[in-house]
Amino acid sequence: MAPWTLRRRLLSELRKTVLAMMSAEWDIALEGKPAAEVTRAGRTLLALQRTRLRLGTAELAGIRDQLRLNEPELVKAMAALDRARQKLHNVKTVLVAAAALLRTVGRIVDIVV
Repeated sequence: MAPWTLRRRLLSELRKTVLAMMSAEWDIALEGKPAAEVTRAGRTLLALQRTRLRLGTAELAGIRDQLRLNEPELVKAMAALDRARQKLHNVKTVLVAAAALLRTVGRIVDIVV
């Protein structure tokens, strides 16, 4: 996949996930969860937003090689996150999938996970 296509797809997945995690369905899914899990969800949302901003403002030429190098893991992580979003009520699955994607993107742009 061309680096610009991969980056565009990645930004799209990040946007979809941020929107899902700001939905009423997600809020309902968090009801009754332990405080630690709700805190983890909030921190994950912030990390996703920050990653989206960093990736969106990074110059493609500067991250092209890292996108290519990490493409298989990025594609796998994006697919897992997409599947997790389909079952938004399963908070743990969404958080695990988001964390996996954030770890991979962290190798490409400077983010705090």
